[in-house]
Amino acid sequence: MFTVRVPATIANMGPGFDSFGMAVSLANRFAFELAAPGQPDQLSFTAPDEAELNVLSRETVSDNILLQAMNQLYLQAGQARPALRIQVEANIPVTRGLGSSSTAIVAGLFAANRLLEKRFTDLDLLEIGISLEGHPDNVAPALLGGVVLYDDGIPYRLPWPDEWRIMTLSPSYPNRTDKARRLLPAEYPQSDAVFNLRKASVLTYALLQSDPEALRHSLQDRLHQPYRRQLLAEYDALERAVMQAGAYGMIISGSGSTMAVFYPAVLHHTLLETVQNLIGNQGWNFMVNTLAIDRDGARFE
Repeated sequence: MFTVRVPATIANMGPGFDSFGMAVSLANRFAFELAAPGQPDQLSFTAPDEAELNVLSRETVSDNILLQAMNQLYLQAGQARPALRIQVEANIPVTRGLGSSSTAIVAGLFAANRLLEKRFTDLDLLEIGISLEGHPDNVAPALLGGVVLYDDGIPYRLPWPDEWRIMTLSPSYPNRTDKARRLLPAEYPQSDAVFNLRKASVLTYALLQSDPEALRHSLQDRLHQPYRRQLLAEYDALERAVMQAGAYGMIISGSGSTMAVFYPAVLHHTLLETVQNLIGNQGWNFMVNTLAIDRDGARFE
């Protein structure tokens, strides 16, 4: 028996649509054990929220993406997968833009590779994971940790200063990736493409130079956030509040519905109080997590 820990991820990071992603210190854990001879796969869940648990428990074993990932790796190895008992501790809210599906894919690949005696490299696992997920910006940081910029089969690791923190604001309602993608236009004006090229370049500079002012100027976007924020009724009020409190910026995490705030550690208590007061006064139902960067990615515990 062994356990795999896989972190949540914040995809896009503002202007880096389908390219940038970062791992954060909120994680799902997956405990694997060989099933008794003749027994089928068994999959069970625990979650801190009953509504989340109900969503997870509706998924059948055959539909589970974790087992699909394991099956894919065993297929490539030319072996039959043994039956397993899997216990999932689901701390990451589902369909909220924090990479919960990527944690399952990565955990499945990571576990299968251990059972196959490490036949595949991390890059092999990454390519298979991307093929299953459809885009790299969650899978790459979930597997590798830290901030990752992915291009043409190569993950580029970027630094993240310890004094920069992350706050995730997850409303009670989900946001399906397929629905959020349908909001995006098929074509963009050249000016929007150039705008995002500049901002993604400044984001890279901000990370390499640990430059907070550059980070503050880099987080705007014209490719996905203007379209997706129409699904988030609370976005404008939250953004005004956190910016007035001194945050570097607020973005949509992945396709939403989670919003992520980047801020200096010294503002932690002020910012948390600001957000909690606004949410309480408005009567909103939000899960608030104050997080740091996760530099390890997937690992055994």
